[in-house]
Amino acid sequence: MAGWLDQGVALLRKEGRLLLVAPPGAGKSTLFPLKVLQALPGQVFLFAPRRVAARAVAARLAENLGEPLGKTVGYRVRLEGRESGATRLLVMTEGLLTRRLLEDPTLEGVSAVLLDEAHERHLETDLSLALLLRVQETLRHDLKIALLTATPDEDLRRAFSGAVLEVAGEAHPVAVFHLPKPPEGPLEPLAARYAKKAFLEGEGDVLVFLPGKAEIERTKRLLEDLPAFPLHGGLPLAEQAALLRPGPRRIVLATDVAETSLTLPGVRAVVDTGLAKKPRFDPRTGLTRLARVRIPEASARQRAGRAGRTGPGRVYRLYPEGPFPPQRPEVLEADLSRALLLALGFGERLEALPLPTPPPQGALEAAWDLLGLLGAVAGEGLTPLGRRMLLLPTHPRLARMVLEAEALGLLPLAADLLALLEERDPLEGEPDLLEKLSGLLEARRAGRGAFLGVERVAALWRGRLGVKPLERLPAPEAVGRLLLAAYPDRAAERVAPGRYRLATGPLLRLPGEGPAYLVAVGAEAGPKEGRLLLFAPLAREDLLKRAEVAAWTGWEEGRLRGYLERRHGSLVLERVAVDPGPPTEAHLREALKEGLPLPEEARQVLLRLAFLKAHGVAVPELSEEALLEDLSWLLPWTEGVRQKEELRGLPWKEILLGLLGEARKTLEALAPEALALPSGKRRRLEYRPDAPPLLALRVQEAFGLWETPRVLGGKVPVAVALLSPAGRPVQVTQDLEGFWERHYPKVRQELMRRYPKHPWPERP
Repeated sequence: MAGWLDQGVALLRKEGRLLLVAPPGAGKSTLFPLKVLQALPGQVFLFAPRRVAARAVAARLAENLGEPLGKTVGYRVRLEGRESGATRLLVMTEGLLTRRLLEDPTLEGVSAVLLDEAHERHLETDLSLALLLRVQETLRHDLKIALLTATPDEDLRRAFSGAVLEVAGEAHPVAVFHLPKPPEGPLEPLAARYAKKAFLEGEGDVLVFLPGKAEIERTKRLLEDLPAFPLHGGLPLAEQAALLRPGPRRIVLATDVAETSLTLPGVRAVVDTGLAKKPRFDPRTGLTRLARVRIPEASARQRAGRAGRTGPGRVYRLYPEGPFPPQRPEVLEADLSRALLLALGFGERLEALPLPTPPPQGALEAAWDLLGLLGAVAGEGLTPLGRRMLLLPTHPRLARMVLEAEALGLLPLAADLLALLEERDPLEGEPDLLEKLSGLLEARRAGRGAFLGVERVAALWRGRLGVKPLERLPAPEAVGRLLLAAYPDRAAERVAPGRYRLATGPLLRLPGEGPAYLVAVGAEAGPKEGRLLLFAPLAREDLLKRAEVAAWTGWEEGRLRGYLERRHGSLVLERVAVDPGPPTEAHLREALKEGLPLPEEARQVLLRLAFLKAHGVAVPELSEEALLEDLSWLLPWTEGVRQKEELRGLPWKEILLGLLGEARKTLEALAPEALALPSGKRRRLEYRPDAPPLLALRVQEAFGLWETPRVLGGKVPVAVALLSPAGRPVQVTQDLEGFWERHYPKVRQELMRRYPKHPWPERP
């Protein structure tokens, strides 16, 4: 054992970077940091991605030194910690390392930083690694960085590029059992049944992996007759430490923190539900929450390995054999707004940092948009407000809410809202946030109830903010006022009973009757309209304070109207009618979305041009599609238009001909609008797609017209449609001379009988 520890320290001192690959239980978290501490001066930081692991690892490290926690070894997690002036090895998590880097980029007095469980690819770990690499390259060439991991992926190896030490594990054979088919029904009874089976039929402790605290508590109630103990982040430190020491046989019900971060002695059987709770960006609330997901293959192997550390083991997988979902770094799944805020605070662009996996462009753009909305960034840098938001260990939305509460003297309320929005919802399904706040206040008074866990987090926030607890419900609008600062894009107005329009435009439905205005803290999108999941009432006056004054013009009931409006996004709070002025190109595009209202004579202009283009004549492109792409040509003709109907009355033919310039002469010469007849009259030609122009004449009008008229400089004969005196078709021909010679005598005989009053000469 001591061999690889000394070898690892030597490599770290020599190379400056060390990738330590060791199986769970080898001592990479509880022995190696102490060796580093002995070999280097100053402080050593150990980063753990979970609070429960940070506290437990710190306790074990202190125990290994034979000292109380808070002396040489201390820990610091979000909102709490235990350390002293004598602390040299500090275990930290939840953004505290990045915060320390922001306060002191040189990490003065720190000799080494160790990142534990780096293979889990938490966003915070990846970001910390990228920032540390930048510090080492630019400011602290002597800083030592080590990654402590069980199964590093290729992205991690490539980004780190340091010395590598792989420690072989000592594993016993493990028998793996799967369910024959996917389980049905609740998870907890199934987990309890197999936990009981493993405990009664085998030796050693049983470790049951469950997704979260709620599932652990429900499973524990089903094992009341057996020694079952929970292990999760909400446990007191003493209870966590007790489970990490040898003792009587027991069943440990744990989250995935027992996968790699903590080593439990005496485990000979594992019950694996195949599930875990992982951070996922929730677009419904704009926050990152824990979601229940299937574990990847690497996690399943880690869990199974827990059963084979001290002897042959058994693993009961509560799922059938088959492919596992791929493991994806959190940077590909998470909301990046907090990470972007931290990077900007460090003077870097997030995408420019040496992250193991680059952030997706879409998520990065969304993060920029959100920080801009909250007032945290301007241009490509942080605003003074954004720098203050950096100091709060929470999502940028909630950090903005805290700063608003500070300005309004509502910090006690902010502490409660932080806890309610960050923690698991004990009243899931209740959309009214005031009901949840009432439940929290009741738990505070009574010291019990479903909201007691939320109250513990609220107390930690009160300690950080230096305020006393809220004793009674505030005015409902005060809650909405704070939340509007965090969710300006989620303000909504009631537009019908149970229907609300968001400031961003979409419609949401709320069962029952709600307030006139609200902040939709939680919402779920739908194909036509979404669903409100969590809201707080909002005063119209608070919206008006944020409203912008803007002019609006557009079509209403076929008329062009103008208004001066006070609006918040798509919510119009006040409006006064004003002169809209002439229509703009955008107005015309809206009015003409069904096409140009061209009369036939104007449409013939387009068909004449199409005829010429089809025969190779160079003329301007005036198809209807091309005209609709850019309507600026129409603006001089519509200055007086105020109704859509007035567009029909425009002189469309002259407008189109006016667009031709010199090409108008070509059009008139080669594709004339009309032809002269022997009688001196002129008759219009009908130009048609994919057919010769058509000249419709009564037979008597064609007398004297012996040859077929031609267009395109005499190259194309027109089609002559000969009609009876009543206008009925007689014949269509492009050979008028042949008609007179071969067909006219018969036509004459037939039509003379029907129309005796009309002339029918033998030789017309």
